[in-house]
Amino acid sequence: MSLLRVALLPLLLIFSALVYGQQNQQAAPPPGDQSSYPAETHKMSPGEKSNTPSANGQMVDLNSASKKDLAALPGIGPDYAQTIIDARPFASKQDLLKKKVISQATYDKIQNRVTANGPKKQSLPEGSGSEH
Repeated sequence: MSLLRVALLPLLLIFSALVYGQQNQQAAPPPGDQSSYPAETHKMSPGEKSNTPSANGQMVDLNSASKKDLAALPGIGPDYAQTIIDARPFASKQDLLKKKVISQATYDKIQNRVTANGPKKQSLPEGSGSEH
């Protein structure tokens, strides 16, 4: 019996260390559910921002970008990102000002990083549309 306890003790310690180590990790959003990620109160870490089109020198399309990609733009964040998504579609990036989605100061920060080339209709999360 004591041999069994000696063998199980290290396994129990390893298991509890793994569970404890995973408690503080933020879960990634479910695929296709970008509408709530990142949350309005979430401040994106440099690591999260580094994995976005804007951080890699690519243009961000206002009509098709995810909330995370929009939130990573300077001065945008999760709140404005959701406002941009709700205001779609955009015929041009100047529509951000025409529709009063963001201020001129914020627009000045992102105007060279965004485009409005994508689909000109309201985008839906994957799997939510009806397929024929």
